[in-house]
Amino acid sequence: MDTLRKIYRAKSDFYPRMVFDKEEGVFLIEGRSLPEDSEAVYGPVLEWFDEYSMQPNSETKMVFNLEYYNSASLRKFADILKKLKQISDHSGTNVSATWYYEDGDESSLENAEDLASSIGIALEIKMIGEA
Repeated sequence: MDTLRKIYRAKSDFYPRMVFDKEEGVFLIEGRSLPEDSEAVYGPVLEWFDEYSMQPNSETKMVFNLEYYNSASLRKFADILKKLKQISDHSGTNVSATWYYEDGDESSLENAEDLASSIGIALEIKMIGEA
């Protein structure tokens, strides 16, 4: 199998910084996610996870560190977490995910809790600045 391509997108006013690098073990979405077309932004990430799931690392740590996001992005985050759950269920690899939220952002905290319970994935939810 060819080496899985890396995804790197720099952070902007409307798009989060995204890093998906199997070789380095980095799986990260951070910043603001306000795309008009969430499928165009996150579709390639979901396809990447389909490829990654064929030969995942022995450990996969996904990090969501978002300042703000729209509802379309939240649906795509759910899709990413579902992919991670499938990887965990079918490959036996250690999969973890961490969701960071800002102090006072009850909406983000509730969204994370809802995602974790509806998808059935262990999602570590931490306030930014917590150890």
